[in-house]
Amino acid sequence: MAMIQSSTATARAIFIATIFISSIVTISAFAQSQSMNQSMNNAGDSANQTGEAIQGNASDVGANISEGAKNIGSNLTDVAKGLAKTIGKGLQDLSK
Repeated sequence: MAMIQSSTATARAIFIATIFISSIVTISAFAQSQSMNQSMNNAGDSANQTGEAIQGNASDVGANISEGAKNIGSNLTDVAKGLAKTIGKGLQDLSK
């Protein structure tokens, strides 16, 4: 009879240990999964911020190029006007 009680106690101990270990493994797996999800979200957020920064920089570069082109066009127009005046005066002087 003592042997049956000992076997029953051992079986209970093994059963309780199995449930305990199983719950620890399950909790650990969920914790790792949550941690991995957070890491992936962080990586995604970082990629989005990088993309937005690149987009903003590209927009700024485009605006600067456009402004520079306007300045060049304005300068060329001023140079052409000055050249036309000089040529006009030169022709007037020749006609005298």
